[in-house]
Amino acid sequence: MLSKNDPPLEFGRARTFPLPPDRTCASTARSMLSAVMTKLALPAELVADGTVAVSELVTNSLLHAGGTDTELWIWLRSAASPTLIVTVFDTGSGSLPHPVRHDVLSESGRGLAIVAALATDAGIHRSRSRLRPTPVSGKATWFALPLPDDRPLPTRSQSPLRTARLLLLELCTRGLFAHHVGDVGGNSVVAVDDLRIEISRTRLTWRTADGTTITHQLPDLQDSIEVMVSHLETREAGGVSASPREQTTAPDAP
Repeated sequence: MLSKNDPPLEFGRARTFPLPPDRTCASTARSMLSAVMTKLALPAELVADGTVAVSELVTNSLLHAGGTDTELWIWLRSAASPTLIVTVFDTGSGSLPHPVRHDVLSESGRGLAIVAALATDAGIHRSRSRLRPTPVSGKATWFALPLPDDRPLPTRSQSPLRTARLLLLELCTRGLFAHHVGDVGGNSVVAVDDLRIEISRTRLTWRTADGTTITHQLPDLQDSIEVMVSHLETREAGGVSASPREQTTAPDAP
């Protein structure tokens, strides 16, 4: 629960909440999201859209995944324009639908079509729990809400080693074996499985197995973490990645 003394959500951080495995889950999610959005001084109309959308996602999770180990995750994204990312995680089994922008949610009926209508973007990908003592695999369904145009973009910069420590903590909390390789040219390098992440004062960069280079700005650390977790979960499942937003450059020529 948020208290009146909790600071507003910042870029690079996440608010995470466990949701009850019963019919109170939707109202709990609405209350939590409303509190976070109100702390951010977002317009009442946007808060209303967000609470409707999260209610639909959580209700869908309860109906189709039994509400097992359901979690609510909220963070801010800076690229390509400032947005609020709202994610519902559950441990429901089954294959993921093919991600085609808003159509990704259409398989679950009218309720999730409402989410697509209210959000600027939406999707689903494999992920891992953030709150369980022993992390478990599952799926994360998310939507994005636009932040007001007058909200300033972050100009965050910090020590690469500090960012590396935050990344290591987040990945290890998710049950992934990550370690600090060392420092190269003033940048810190973290490795997790087949990923080697180079961290500067302003960005994170890594390369996937197919040679694609992915770069995220430091304020989007939570997006970076989720892309990495989704990549590793998808590879373990032997499937094709249906990952969150990836900001990429072309792979190197052979």
